Amino acid sequence: MTYTILHGLMYPFLFLSIYFQVLLLTSFFENKKKIKKEEEYEIKNYPTVTVAVPCWNEEKTLASTIDSLLALDYPKDKLSIIIVDDGSKDRTLAIAEIYAYNHPEQIKVLSKENGGKHTAVNLALEHSTSDLFGCLDADSSVEINTLKIMVSYFDVDKNVMSVTPCIHIRNPRTLIQRLQATEYLINIFVRKAYGQLDSILVAPGSFSIFRKEVFEIVGNYRKAHNTEDFEITLRMHKAHLKVMNSHKALVYTVGPATAKGFFYQHLRWARGFLENSLNYRELFFKKEYGNFGMFTLPVAFIFIFYGLYATVFSVYIISSQLIISINRWVTVGFHPQMPIFDLFYFNTTAMSFIVMVMFSMLLLVLYIGNTLSDDKQQFYFNFPIFFILYPLFAPLFFGRAVIDTFFKRRNEWVLQDTKK
Repeated sequence: MTYTILHGLMYPFLFLSIYFQVLLLTSFFENKKKIKKEEEYEIKNYPTVTVAVPCWNEEKTLASTIDSLLALDYPKDKLSIIIVDDGSKDRTLAIAEIYAYNHPEQIKVLSKENGGKHTAVNLALEHSTSDLFGCLDADSSVEINTLKIMVSYFDVDKNVMSVTPCIHIRNPRTLIQRLQATEYLINIFVRKAYGQLDSILVAPGSFSIFRKEVFEIVGNYRKAHNTEDFEITLRMHKAHLKVMNSHKALVYTVGPATAKGFFYQHLRWARGFLENSLNYRELFFKKEYGNFGMFTLPVAFIFIFYGLYATVFSVYIISSQLIISINRWVTVGFHPQMPIFDLFYFNTTAMSFIVMVMFSMLLLVLYIGNTLSDDKQQFYFNFPIFFILYPLFAPLFFGRAVIDTFFKRRNEWVLQDTKK
């Protein structure tokens, strides 16, 4: 009876999963010519751009971040860089001041007491007079043509209010970073497909660019449960502002190198998503907010809970089979033998067929994500790592996020791995 109930409840989850993947693949292939045309966008008029670099104890990565911004193929008199030190305890401020001294025409340094990333970015906003404004995390770097590519979207379409980049893990070395490399590759495809549906879920803090008037319309950044980039994207959708994605604008970020760092990073993201979604629950299933309100946001919210249910179902099945095997061993003894592969015993149930279809589509998503970007990832090597490790981590940080949200536990700033 228990098996029948659990088994039956899995089908809605599998249906939603397939529907989600088919919708995104259909959106991508229907707009393939349009996506290809985006690669031909050119800038006729160069607007002024300010890039904020909020930093807290980033002495190890700040220099490479600033170097990448200074190397951008963009008119120097049109690009301003504002480095905001958020109360660092290391040499971050000293490094920033050296760069400001050497590049006074482009770089300004601001220093404040520690108050969180949103306060640092808002301080930079107050000192910006540019047409466009963006933020680059101090552990990230940009390719030389990234800004020019992203700005072209604003020049071609005056309705575009924000453009998100194509983000990769920089030089993945550990198993955890290779896991993330595949995760980011999936997100490249998903963000592009969402862009064609005008329903991008989040404009990430790693170099999303905004028209300055966005902040006049929706206001400045907020703490937003430590996920300020997701919350401001929700406000933009609520105000019907257009967000697009540039798949050729490459940005590299340093992923956590350890399991602990990966867990706490994703815990912050998961909890921030849940709490912000609940704060903006009036967007759920509302036609006036288009695909974002009718599909993207509510399905992403539901998937967290169904994912946890799928974990419970899997644990139940594995435990049941293990108990059966133990009972058999106790009764007749343990007689090890080599496994025999025979197609006759191949599982042909509806659920196994659906899972195989989902797996095949996931591989297609990875392939498309890899071809979209100019940075070709070793996803054939990284995917097995993702396939094995991610299902072990996801129930942990999603489960913890649900518990913390439900019991309204205090949401402190959760740091990523500092040993990058």
